[in-house]
Amino acid sequence: MLCRTSMITSVMFGLALLLTTASVRTASAQGQRCFPETNQCMSGPIRGYWEKNGGLPIFGFPISDQHQETVEGRAIQVQWFERDRLEIQADGTVTAGRLGVQRLEQKGIPWQRGNKASPDHGCIASAETGHQACGAFAKYWQTKGYITRFGFPVTDEFQETLNGQSYSVQYFERRRMEWHTEINGGTVLLGLLGREVHDDVQPPQPVDICTQVPESINAAVKPNCGPGGTVFAAIGGGFYAGENIGVYVTAPDQTVFGAPFHVQADSGGTSSVVTFSSQPGFPLGIYAISFEGVKSHNKAIAYLRVK
Repeated sequence: MLCRTSMITSVMFGLALLLTTASVRTASAQGQRCFPETNQCMSGPIRGYWEKNGGLPIFGFPISDQHQETVEGRAIQVQWFERDRLEIQADGTVTAGRLGVQRLEQKGIPWQRGNKASPDHGCIASAETGHQACGAFAKYWQTKGYITRFGFPVTDEFQETLNGQSYSVQYFERRRMEWHTEINGGTVLLGLLGREVHDDVQPPQPVDICTQVPESINAAVKPNCGPGGTVFAAIGGGFYAGENIGVYVTAPDQTVFGAPFHVQADSGGTSSVVTFSSQPGFPLGIYAISFEGVKSHNKAIAYLRVK
């Protein structure tokens, strides 16, 4: 409803809202494998990769569904697991995420290049990162997946406290290897990097859309943002004293609704106050209340948002 407050006349705007919902989701249980432990399922290429490359001991249970995320500047399909993040690349291949590097960055200790150009006895060295892996970690790296699964070592072996317990660990580009002496006198396990990185990712801060309303031109409106049902009051300026002023509203879809009345400028060239009563269910977005002088052709525009 748009009203001129200096008169009783009002006009109801019948906003023609055409909502075409073409949301089609194709869901199929075929090919799914579900886990009651985490209430998550996997299917398609990610399931195939998980099963072919080690399954539960290597990747852990899925802890998310498959969805799109931006990883290193690329929008790709991913699924998080307890120990990994599996990613579907543009060519359809599935790869493991670089969670070792990401976890170090989260801890505030990003990896630095080492000085090992050649390996010590019983070790394997990476010329690409300058670090080497030795002993049980080197053997695990060689027998369980090499570069594809783990990437290059990005730290040396060191002591780290995990869940209150100190372990010998080593970070690789994609994983963290841990030496657990409490299991069979000593065995290598892969850290729960998928869960750690996933849980430590800071959610994006919500954007206050009320700060994104364009600045009004020769006009003012209060409030300039509100939910459906808000009454917005606007005035325009810069007109001839006493001239008649046309008023119209532009909706978010650029549909224009003209008011069947004029308001009048006062001696200072300012229009009468016009109120726009939004209704619940109105299209959300930016609206413009425009004033146009009949003689001066001056325009004033008050912008507002229905959220």
